[in-house]
Amino acid sequence: MEQELRLQVHPIVCAHAGIAVIEEAERRTILGNYDGSATVGLLASIQSRLDVATTTDWSQGDIERALLHDAEQPWSATVSAKARSNGRLIPPRSLTQLMREALENSVSDPDADQIPLETVLRLIMSINTEHDRNEFSEDGTLTPDSEARIARRALGMNLEQSIDMLAQITLDEIANFQGNAPLKLEVLQADTQNMWFSPWPERVTDPRLGASPADCFREANGVELIDVLVLGTIVANRALQGRNEYNREELVAAGATEGAVDLLFGEMALPLKEFKKGLAKDRARGSVTDQRYTLTERPFVALDNGNVRLLRYQWAIDRFFGAQLYWQTFFCFGEPVPGSVAESFSLAMNDMFERAVGDVIDSIVASSTSMQRVVHESEMQAAWVEGGEKPSVCDFVVTSDRGAFLVLDATNHHLNFRFAQGLGTIEQYAKDAKESLLKKCDQIAKTISQLRSRSDFGATERSAYLPIIVVPANGHPNLGTTEGDLIQRSRNIFEDLARAGMVYPPTVIRLQDLELLEGIAEAYGSPATDILDLIGHWRNEAMTRTLTGRPPSTLQDVLDAAGIQRPIPRRMFAARSKLIDAIDARLNASTANRV
Repeated sequence: MEQELRLQVHPIVCAHAGIAVIEEAERRTILGNYDGSATVGLLASIQSRLDVATTTDWSQGDIERALLHDAEQPWSATVSAKARSNGRLIPPRSLTQLMREALENSVSDPDADQIPLETVLRLIMSINTEHDRNEFSEDGTLTPDSEARIARRALGMNLEQSIDMLAQITLDEIANFQGNAPLKLEVLQADTQNMWFSPWPERVTDPRLGASPADCFREANGVELIDVLVLGTIVANRALQGRNEYNREELVAAGATEGAVDLLFGEMALPLKEFKKGLAKDRARGSVTDQRYTLTERPFVALDNGNVRLLRYQWAIDRFFGAQLYWQTFFCFGEPVPGSVAESFSLAMNDMFERAVGDVIDSIVASSTSMQRVVHESEMQAAWVEGGEKPSVCDFVVTSDRGAFLVLDATNHHLNFRFAQGLGTIEQYAKDAKESLLKKCDQIAKTISQLRSRSDFGATERSAYLPIIVVPANGHPNLGTTEGDLIQRSRNIFEDLARAGMVYPPTVIRLQDLELLEGIAEAYGSPATDILDLIGHWRNEAMTRTLTGRPPSTLQDVLDAAGIQRPIPRRMFAARSKLIDAIDARLNASTANRV
């Protein structure tokens, strides 16, 4: 445990800089002394710079050190040195909380002074300290003594206490990951093209849904999805240039339609007064350390001059190109009662997700020299039907000439808002895991049992099985804690199977992680470096670490240790190019009409 703690990157707290902590009440007073609009504008600019750096050249550390240099404080050099080792000055969730506090205490006074940069950095380090305080450390630092005390506490726990402690750590890390995980625009655009503009799978037959999800978006929102994506591109391009304030006329002149701009101003922005109401409701729910949904749903603040200001680049691209498109459509269809359009749309999007997962798997298999074929759910059910009853099986099985079978199930299960924002309890998480992840583990186990007992699709008694659950971008993240928790909860499901043969520990990965494997399979694929070897190594690491009492390695950990890059698959480059061409055509048509 001590070794794991030392390897982690930790937020830089006030104690590292040798300065006093600014507590919440004092932070409120300080923020109220400056023009709120200017403060929010400065914070938005800093966060957008960090967002772009995180998803392009990984230069966020350089930006943090540049800010420290510009602040010209006695502690700047000390903090800069800490940032060069294992410290992070501006974690996204800390800056999000400061932005929240700035909105809550904002005073509109253009004649007031603008908040100094050094004050902003002190406020962030104070919030970092608040986040990292615990019974082992009052100032948020991790000393050798506190490491040893944590380890002694863990060693003194019984099994039930240890499981509860790990479950709470899992909840904390899920919320932290969801708030900090970077989004890459190119990947979002590719997934949007594949998910929203592709025709529905054959099993989707409800005529109310149109020909594709894009038709549903138009029906629900009264505006073409491509026009919204045009506007999103305009906003993203300007944000990349450091321009975070927009007006209607400017956006329309740049090629956006009136309908898309109306959607932005009406559904994606809130005036300051309404923001304060929404943020007050957040505080009434509980800790705001990880709460951000009010801000991600409305990533623009409506200003007194009629313009809107972008709060964060990452929230904007997610709002225009990411998971928010689903919710923008789903909620506009009304209550999802049986037989409703909302219910039909939701079920159809589950089918779209399953097909998207299948497309990635097909591409991975095509790039592998050892993977042989993909066996689909329908094929397994047809082979194993008994008495007219179709068995419960998973969605995909990938066979190989090495006797290793990937057994995969896709579930379009979005993480409950409580867990994504640090509000869920251990009991609620256990219930959610049982109804989603463990249900999928059961289907995978039944599939393995059928493969083993029938010796179908090339399976033998010596075959090895690698269970994988695939979730959407905002589903359960692949963390050491989440995987360890799943292994513990699913132990009874796989126990008998593991005794009879090799069954590796189950894991959950997001669709983006699967696409990452697709890109690696293409870029590195050869008989000497087959993608199956990497996946097998990762799952073997998980099994070895679990048996020795350590958290399983994440996929990202394994890639880092092996020095493997994260290439984007050619299939996704093609999808993104297709979407960009459609956006450019729409922009050109808009320009021609104005002329």
